[in-house]
Amino acid sequence: MTTQPGYDALADLYDRTFPDPFTTPLERRVVDAFADAVAASDHSALVIDVGCGTGGVAAHLADRGLTVRGVEPSTGMAAIARDKYPHLSVSHGDAALNGLDLGAVRGIVARFSLIHVPPARVREILAEWANRLPIGATLLVAAQSSDEPGVHEFDHTVAKAWRWHPQALAEAVTTAGFQELWRTVSRPDADHRFPEVHLVARR
Repeated sequence: MTTQPGYDALADLYDRTFPDPFTTPLERRVVDAFADAVAASDHSALVIDVGCGTGGVAAHLADRGLTVRGVEPSTGMAAIARDKYPHLSVSHGDAALNGLDLGAVRGIVARFSLIHVPPARVREILAEWANRLPIGATLLVAAQSSDEPGVHEFDHTVAKAWRWHPQALAEAVTTAGFQELWRTVSRPDADHRFPEVHLVARR
């Protein structure tokens, strides 16, 4: 497999290559639908963006009126997010969300971030989130997908990663203690090598 330098090494290049957090209209609409679901219970509800990267999606959610906290394992990516969006709260951390009280959190968004976590650990993390979130909290998970059943490692440019068949992801989410509400699956195109799945669920 080609050397994968990691997000710290490529943070500046990543930010220049992807100035817009959404690469398709569908991606934006999914995030907006997630925001609508969260805001239905509280217009200023607290949302955690797990693996927030350079902060674009977190800023979009904040523009929708939500209170957003970004969590990012790459110090380089987190630094760019803080510089671009000084009004956002961005902390260094991983998907375990250790040290964060999720009792008041109304939503978690994890767009193309859990793909970098080994599948067995993803299942554990989802169960941990379900145990710590209040009933009614909303979850959005997005990942590169596969037409083959199961979970498959793939040659991600930046870091080790896995693609999830939509049903495998749904089973991981529901087994953890969430109820799936809906999902979208988009097909590969000139800018996307693989299918992509967005899945929304409720605690």
